[in-house]
Amino acid sequence: MKKRILPIPLILLIPIVMLAVVMTAGIYRFTLSDEEILAKFPSQQIAADAIVERLTGIKTANPLTVLVPESKAFALMTDFDAENALVVGQYDSGAERGSVTVFAQYWRELEADKVSWFVAPLAISNQGSGHFYYLGLFKYDPVPRRVVMTDAQFLGDRIRLDKLTKTENSSILLSYQQHFANQSFSEQPLEIVVQEFSRQDDKLKLNK
Repeated sequence: MKKRILPIPLILLIPIVMLAVVMTAGIYRFTLSDEEILAKFPSQQIAADAIVERLTGIKTANPLTVLVPESKAFALMTDFDAENALVVGQYDSGAERGSVTVFAQYWRELEADKVSWFVAPLAISNQGSGHFYYLGLFKYDPVPRRVVMTDAQFLGDRIRLDKLTKTENSSILLSYQQHFANQSFSEQPLEIVVQEFSRQDDKLKLNK
């Protein structure tokens, strides 16, 4: 008497079918380029952040991110004042909150091999009367697709920016006006200051 071959139970057949489908999908995925995949799913593309694209030409959905100096708070730069060429964001560290202003008219791209670097002055204002100015160094990180500030050099309180230029040796020359020691902050700053900065890795160095 011949033994009867029992059919494969349905509960065992389901994972076998699913495994075959996954393997087929994986093979199909690796036969397509990234461009072909994006073309097949155009509705899933996310709109680029308008401020980052305006400043850098880079298309990413993530906003410009500033680490507030001498703080652990981050500010997302979400507002653009076109008339005054200002990019503004808010921060709140719990004990302190305020606003960050990046001066877009002084935004400059630095020469780099594979990484996009930028510099721009910014001002921090909080609940007090001061407006603290810094020169910020920014980097585009392609992994999270975000432009972040990696370093900042303090310039002064309530200064007046004048000019920011790149030199032939790829350093940054910044001129501004600050208050003399005997001047009141309610007066216009009159002392002219010229400083030269250079990038060393992800830091800004003040050249003596």
